[in-house]
Amino acid sequence: MSFHGYWVLTSDNRLLHFDGEMSEVAVELRSRAVAIAMTRDGQGCLVLDRSGYIAALGTARSLGDLSSLDLVAPPVDIVASPTSVGYWVIDSNGSVFSFGNAPFLEGIPQVTHHAVTAVKIEPTVDGAGYWIVDRKGGVHSFGSAPFHGALVDTRPVDGLRVVDFAAGPGSQGYLFLDSDGHVHPFGDVPYFGSPALFGRVDAVGLISRPGGYLVVDARGAITAFGNVANLGSPVGLGVSVLSVA
Repeated sequence: MSFHGYWVLTSDNRLLHFDGEMSEVAVELRSRAVAIAMTRDGQGCLVLDRSGYIAALGTARSLGDLSSLDLVAPPVDIVASPTSVGYWVIDSNGSVFSFGNAPFLEGIPQVTHHAVTAVKIEPTVDGAGYWIVDRKGGVHSFGSAPFHGALVDTRPVDGLRVVDFAAGPGSQGYLFLDSDGHVHPFGDVPYFGSPALFGRVDAVGLISRPGGYLVVDARGAITAFGNVANLGSPVGLGVSVLSVA
């Protein structure tokens, strides 16, 4: 994937796009926003709210949402297919809802009876698999997604809260981000550091790109690691960050 900049969703429902220069649009939703997803060309964004409604902006296409369903658990994340026109949504139980050409490959309730609080879904580079991650660092792999280990198996879970997760190049590894700003690598994925090394931060998002990654905190401050550029941030706008992509 080439570097297409990044998207930031703020607490006043402004969607900011940083790609050389900043652009912004006010997003009309039906309830509180919970997650965003960048399209594969980098020029579109999907915004998911707590009711399951999905707003499509830029080159993104709306292919359906969850707003008409009687949901058992609230939706928590959305991600676009890297290879086709489609996207996946997960709820906090780890159930998966697929739209367009994004394949359905089961969810956490189909493979375990243990209750978890799912937070992220991440596709493989070939679009034929995905990982679902829970807030304690557990990982469930589906389709072509290889398992490289779980944070829950290597770190004490007391007080640990995973807020984001990103696959490395070629799906040969992945990174966890916890709420204190620690980045945890697994598998064959480059590690360039964590903002927690400079002091505790209220981390909310991890933007992974070839050559490095960006960590975003709730104030909107962005710290770049590796060979990836910080193209701007919402610091100073008086808002908090809800999600990044």
